[in-house]
Amino acid sequence: MDFDALLRRFEHARNNRGAWDDMFQQIALRVLPQAADFGMRRSPGELRTEVMFDGTAALAAQRAVAAVSSFFWPSNQRYQRLSTTSEALNKVHRVKVYMENMTDLLFRARYSPRAAFEAQMGEAALQWFVFGTGLMFIDDDTKGQRLSYRSLHLGNTYICEGEGGKVDTVMRCWRWPVRNIEKRWPGKLPAKLQEVLAKRPDEQIEVAHVVMPRDEYSPDKPGYMGWPWASCYFIPSEKHKLEEGGYQSWPFAVLRYMTSPGEVYGRSPAWLALSNIRTLNTMKRSVLGAAQKVVDPPLLASEDGVLGVFSQAPGHMNYGGLDAQGNQLVKPLLTGAKVELGIDLMDKEREIISGAFMMDVFRALVENPQMTATQALELMQERATIMSPIGGRLESEGLGPMTERELQILSYAGQLPPMPPELIEARGEYQIEYTSPMRKAMRASEAIAITRTLEAAIPLAQIDPSALDAFNIPKTMRELAEINGYPASAMRSEEDIEAMKEERAGQQQAAQLLEAAPALSQTAANLARMQAAGGGQPGV
Repeated sequence: MDFDALLRRFEHARNNRGAWDDMFQQIALRVLPQAADFGMRRSPGELRTEVMFDGTAALAAQRAVAAVSSFFWPSNQRYQRLSTTSEALNKVHRVKVYMENMTDLLFRARYSPRAAFEAQMGEAALQWFVFGTGLMFIDDDTKGQRLSYRSLHLGNTYICEGEGGKVDTVMRCWRWPVRNIEKRWPGKLPAKLQEVLAKRPDEQIEVAHVVMPRDEYSPDKPGYMGWPWASCYFIPSEKHKLEEGGYQSWPFAVLRYMTSPGEVYGRSPAWLALSNIRTLNTMKRSVLGAAQKVVDPPLLASEDGVLGVFSQAPGHMNYGGLDAQGNQLVKPLLTGAKVELGIDLMDKEREIISGAFMMDVFRALVENPQMTATQALELMQERATIMSPIGGRLESEGLGPMTERELQILSYAGQLPPMPPELIEARGEYQIEYTSPMRKAMRASEAIAITRTLEAAIPLAQIDPSALDAFNIPKTMRELAEINGYPASAMRSEEDIEAMKEERAGQQQAAQLLEAAPALSQTAANLARMQAAGGGQPGV
């Protein structure tokens, strides 16, 4: 690795991000104040809500993340499944069960308590919705036996695109005490920091980590040199390398809401509604001031009407508040402020902000319990069409690379079950299928067509039973089961179904023979009597 070239690229990426920091900071101050440290260093515990007077955008972002997570990666469902790239193999029951077991293993590892997937994914998704870009680092623990997830703060992370518009370089920074750096990389501190370690071991120093494609990659090279992704830890201020290594798979999930031509960082709903968020904050500050003056107005008094301190305490005698004729010398200053008008205008701004975060879409999916199943499917399909653009990018840039990384870690740790022979012959090629509620909603039209056709056929079958002959009922049920995400392990294989058909046919044949046995016995007896009466030759 050319370390000098790496340092130049790091500084270039940091300088290019400077054009974004001001906008990120403005958004953070009004929507996500805990992350408002773009282009500046904030002290721990420092107040960061000095600009935010209204929490509509912040609450909308939180609710949008909660809704998106329930529709794309709900913790109580299998929102992904593995299958082979061969359609013929996917029909083999043993292979289907194996892939289902692989999916179960993947989800158990992902949702292990020590992995902290839900918490870290929630933080990454929040930055995704607020700033337009969220990042998560997927690694194994120190022993390589479990998955580990870590959300990265966008303020300390820089990204670069490769061919095809995919992010292929991530540079992350953080500050560590010198003693932690020495513990992580013993004996690798430069001489200058060795002196700091001896005198001020808790002094914090910036550490950087860069992951990028390896130049002249070849799997035949030994060790990490044969891995496709290069990794380097270093201290930017000292231009000192701490560790060089690599990864066998891309270790990041980079979530981008939407991108503009020529831009690598994403744009979010907060970008679109930033002017409305600013306006709402300004209006809220003005309305609060106006309301305060209405509730507690300033007072007007004559120049010499009040002789002492005026008090509004109960029972207090205020001398000098009346003239000799009993007229009030102290009166409120009525400014004519119309607080109601300000509230109406703020409500309109709130509607626009909530719409930018698609809260109307999410509410429509959860606030209609009175709908029939068919109506619910139709509504889900409509809303899924609206959500499909961000869902497609979420799957291709986030969930897909994350799953490949997880499987590589579990395979390297020897935690995957042995493959069936059919899959070994096919070299274990697999693909990721998405079965989230939103994906199911996008396939709702198929389920609607099937259910409506069957609903129409059932009354006709009561008139003419042959109406159902046009349908392959077992195949239809398999299709519905697949659309609805019914587990393959709970379905009978094709071989079992054929065996059951043969068994039923044999049972029906036996029943028919038993039913016909009395008639056959009576016929035989009659024939015997006829033969006896005719001398043994009937008809002679």
